[in-house]
Amino acid sequence: MKLRALERRRGTQRGGERSLWGVPISAVLPLAEILLLSVLVFAGCGYQFSVGPTLPQGIKSVSFAEFQNETLEAGVEKELQWALEREFRSRGGIAVADRGEGIVSATLHRLDFRPLSFDRRDQVLEYEVALLFDVAITHRDTGQVLWQANNIRVAEDYSAVPQVIVTTSPKFFQGTLNPEDLAGLTDIQFSQTQRRLALERLFVEAAREVYFRLGEHF
Repeated sequence: MKLRALERRRGTQRGGERSLWGVPISAVLPLAEILLLSVLVFAGCGYQFSVGPTLPQGIKSVSFAEFQNETLEAGVEKELQWALEREFRSRGGIAVADRGEGIVSATLHRLDFRPLSFDRRDQVLEYEVALLFDVAITHRDTGQVLWQANNIRVAEDYSAVPQVIVTTSPKFFQGTLNPEDLAGLTDIQFSQTQRRLALERLFVEAAREVYFRLGEHF
């Protein structure tokens, strides 16, 4: 009898009101209504989860024009174009197509290499490579500029001699060299390898910067 009375008390509140996990039903229902109302309000305001930025005028796909190269380094415009294509494809949100509704174009103005540090004999220990470029997205049919960003600057540094490289750094592990390979390279071979790897990182960073700015704008 006592057990049955206890079960009845668990399932009811004062006045015989039903409960859920010890909480009166009258208190649970308003909470559910508030949650449902919140979902409807967010949906009505146009809030949505997205994996990438959106472009105006219903643009859902882009293609890439030939990038313009004003630097002294041949072929770097292709490297930037490929990096941007990879970034768009991996991020999603905007499709990459052969004849996209939007056209991505870019002009590379400068690609500069400058020494960052020297030893006591004035030998260069580290270099910085910096890229300055413009990028724009235009409407294929109207030619209207949908978005543009000018004078974007990205930079990467790299070691010129093996003695100053940190083989345990994340930047070193991103490359293709192993610590045991360093002893078999001359300083010139090492510097050229580090230069190439720095350029690869530079274009990846440039593509990420473009995508980040695009997401901020839209």
